[in-house]
Amino acid sequence: MNLTCNQQIVSSKRDEDLCFALFVIGAFVGLYQFRFGPAGFSVGNEMVSIARNLVEHGSYANPNALLNTGPTAANPPLYPLYLALLMKIFRSPAWLYFAVALSNILANAFTASWLPRVSRVFFGNMMPGILGSVLWLASMQIIPSWDTSFTVAGLLVFCTFSSSSLGKGKSLVSAVVAGAMAGVLFLANPSTLLIVVPWAAYRVIDRKVTLRQTAILLATLFLIMSTWIVRNYLQFGVFVVRTNLGFTLYASNNDCAESSLIAEGLHHCYANYHPNASLSECQLLRSIGEIAYDRKRTADAMLWIKAHPAKFHLLTVERFRDFWFPPLNEAPFQAVVISATTALSIPGLLLMIKHRERVTLFVLSVLLIYPLMYYVVVSSTRYRYPVLWLSLLPAGYFLWQIYNRLSARRKLAISSTSPNHV
Repeated sequence: MNLTCNQQIVSSKRDEDLCFALFVIGAFVGLYQFRFGPAGFSVGNEMVSIARNLVEHGSYANPNALLNTGPTAANPPLYPLYLALLMKIFRSPAWLYFAVALSNILANAFTASWLPRVSRVFFGNMMPGILGSVLWLASMQIIPSWDTSFTVAGLLVFCTFSSSSLGKGKSLVSAVVAGAMAGVLFLANPSTLLIVVPWAAYRVIDRKVTLRQTAILLATLFLIMSTWIVRNYLQFGVFVVRTNLGFTLYASNNDCAESSLIAEGLHHCYANYHPNASLSECQLLRSIGEIAYDRKRTADAMLWIKAHPAKFHLLTVERFRDFWFPPLNEAPFQAVVISATTALSIPGLLLMIKHRERVTLFVLSVLLIYPLMYYVVVSSTRYRYPVLWLSLLPAGYFLWQIYNRLSARRKLAISSTSPNHV
């Protein structure tokens, strides 16, 4: 009994040491990226512009670089608030950039260390997560102008916390805490609902969480969501989560449109259609207001799509490809690793189905639903990251199964050549 307990303690200590080692490696990789390939961080980015306006004027407004266009709901509030806090603390642009980049580096390193823990939740074993973490270390990027790194890390924490703290006989307070985590993720990136809600549903279907706990989690999530939605109603007179769908559809589907943001940028197409770079679009937005502008550009984009079905279908196919196998013109090395991860995850998912891993239904549902919105707008590697971990773990699962089979064959070969073999 004591021997078993000691073995468990040693194993747990080894696992924690390994996770810490992955964190340290992730931090060093991030610092290397920062030193030799600084990422863009300027007031021209919408979230940075909003943060600057919060510091200077105390209002959540003016996301566009060319003109002040007033209050906005084009971007979720949490990351601009975080950037505004750092701007208050670090007055020097150089120190501000370093602080933002460093926090992103630490979030990426945290993800590297946390993937094995999520793997243990998914598969009861850390090895797929360790192998997936290696792929993450090669594919991660510093993206200081966006919430991406924090969103990924937050999703991993939410999944592990809700797994360990919710269940029959567990405190209902944990359901409130899990709901608050989900709410914070929503305020950082509303698209996380497409991951959080399927996860909650999966846990109920798998009978790991009670309906009462799930109801409390979702109620807490909705309560936090409502703070942002009510703010938008008071500001614009309509219930809305985000107002940038029309912006993006219009800039992504037009006569000069190409599949990726980088490709459109080379020909200034996106810049000619998006209010953050086009003076005429920005003036129109300011004159009619953000809600009316978004609705108008949504209608205009739909008219163009109906008038050009062949080109729209081609763009959609290309963007489908770009989401799973990113083009090399944005971040070549990371694009290759992400493409390899996608390729490895396919047999990994098939093996998960074959072995009846219960989490497979959740993974497949998210990978089916989440990317749909990104098939109809310009592609960017950044859009892949919030669900990249759901490809990293199946990829790691596949590599783990290969290792197990090779190890078994090796042991069999050694056993067959042993002098004691009969």
